[in-house]
Amino acid sequence: MGVYNVHGGHNFIVPGAKGLLDETAEDRKVTARVISALRAAGHTVYDCTDDSGRTQGQNLANIVAKCNAHPVDLNISNHLNAGGGTGVEAIYKDGDECSAQLAELLSEAMSNSMGIKNRKAGTDLAKSNKSLGIIESYAKSGFPSVVTEGGFIDGDAQLVGSDDGIEKYAKG
Repeated sequence: MGVYNVHGGHNFIVPGAKGLLDETAEDRKVTARVISALRAAGHTVYDCTDDSGRTQGQNLANIVAKCNAHPVDLNISNHLNAGGGTGVEAIYKDGDECSAQLAELLSEAMSNSMGIKNRKAGTDLAKSNKSLGIIESYAKSGFPSVVTEGGFIDGDAQLVGSDDGIEKYAKG
């Protein structure tokens, strides 16, 4: 069985995107469902969500400290996009081949499960990033890490704001 760190991005003090939906509220629902599903399948899961950081830097530091407290097979950071687009994506640290492979699997699975497009990068099934704070901090842990963006709070609001959409995101 696997060992995972899972967390919802941002917190209610330092919130994520807002639009038709609130990213922080929705990613908490997805995170709870992902954790429940992984535990039901027999995996060990640590919830590394931070609800106390008062700045973006403090929020990130709290999440990373929780994640680095134990060795895992994968760190998963759940988020939602904003800006009127549609689709899912998974982001990994540029140059981290293990995380890249896992991100590709996750982005395709989310796209298939949710029935919305994969916002992949060219022919790659996932996107790399050199400067995303959580990705940079995760990279220092040495454990594979992926940020999931399970749709848009505005463009995909009807899906990602529903119980069915949350279930499909978590399944992916």
